[in-house]
Amino acid sequence: MNEDRFETLFEAWSESRITPEEAAELSALLRRDRSAREKFRAAAAFHAHLHTAADSLTLDAATEGRAIAFPSVNRPLGLVAALLAVGLTVSCFGWLLAARADRAESRPLEIADGGFELLKGAVPAGFPARAFSWGGDPSEIVALEDQPTTLRFLEAAGEPNVPNSPRQSCDVFQIVDLRGVRDRLLNSEEAFAELQVSLKDARPAGSEPVRFIAKIYAFEGEPRSIVGQWPPSPDRTLGSGAQFHVSKGGHPGAWRTLSSRCVLPPNAGFLVVQIGVGNAGEPGSASPKLGRQFADDVRLTLRTRPGIAELASR
Repeated sequence: MNEDRFETLFEAWSESRITPEEAAELSALLRRDRSAREKFRAAAAFHAHLHTAADSLTLDAATEGRAIAFPSVNRPLGLVAALLAVGLTVSCFGWLLAARADRAESRPLEIADGGFELLKGAVPAGFPARAFSWGGDPSEIVALEDQPTTLRFLEAAGEPNVPNSPRQSCDVFQIVDLRGVRDRLLNSEEAFAELQVSLKDARPAGSEPVRFIAKIYAFEGEPRSIVGQWPPSPDRTLGSGAQFHVSKGGHPGAWRTLSSRCVLPPNAGFLVVQIGVGNAGEPGSASPKLGRQFADDVRLTLRTRPGIAELASR
């Protein structure tokens, strides 16, 4: 591994100025070089811990003199730059990829009831107990004028495994097992999952701001390993990608599509999809009143670039 080139690519990634060509180069490097993966994961954990600290209000603890233990990195990162990274509109604390068009392949990834046609009434409470099922904070399936079935976010809730956590958002989750595409992941030079979801804020224009989120996480192992362990510790996550949208209401018929991407390393075993809405202000602030925010048409796509060996065998 060329250390100087790695540092250049990582710095571009961490400052969210990486070009598509550099992202593809970084992705290929991480997939073929174990030492690069280990170095990247340790450095990226720095950003993940900052994000966790902000969300759990441990930054308040730091101001009271209790230090936050961040992983060490070989290249010093300024705290101001790191905090700016936490607040990026589009964030990814895993590996970033912009796929090259040559030899790229796409196929749908299985997700259960992405249009919410099968689930009736209230969404099961709590994080899902099994793969390919929805669960989460108070929400329900309803009909709208333009959609026969859609997910309605009802009420923000705190994290069940974090005592006294603030009611910042209403989130719904699904675990997606990747066993059906494991061979494709192992034989690909590059691979990432793309999440797309349609969202609507039916309040009148000028309402109190809320923030929609579409996020995807990648994990190693079996789906059952995450049950009862949400939210996960930063060192468990192989990668993640998110897109946010802040809304103040508007035309009641307007749907907005959010898309987020997460690179899938060869050892990825399952994904967690998260969609939600809540507080758009300071971390730890309570969410505005919900009930007129909706989600529909949740889709997952696997995008790969076959490895040279696989192409030669065709």
